[in-house]
Amino acid sequence: MSTHHVPGFTAPASGDLTTVEVAGRRLAVTVDDGQAYAFDDACTHAQCSLSGGEVEDGAVICPCHFAAFDISTGQVRTGPAKDALRCYRAQLLDGALTVEVPQ
Repeated sequence: MSTHHVPGFTAPASGDLTTVEVAGRRLAVTVDDGQAYAFDDACTHAQCSLSGGEVEDGAVICPCHFAAFDISTGQVRTGPAKDALRCYRAQLLDGALTVEVPQ
């Protein structure tokens, strides 16, 4: 794993989504109860951008076909997606976002 810092990151309001580019990956980021969560921005079903979706009850909901994924584990909560979403460890530290991604 490699740790990447995103300086000057403006955290979204709780339940909102934003995107960042980290190590050549487009990630969606949300904050829930002060904890940052980062995951691939593309839905595993039809590759729709998850950052255009919503976060409800600890799940990100795809705006295209309404697949829902757990924001901490990436597991599918409701289809049509069958494959889990890739999640990354994320932290908010001193106005920066820190994300661990594979090398």
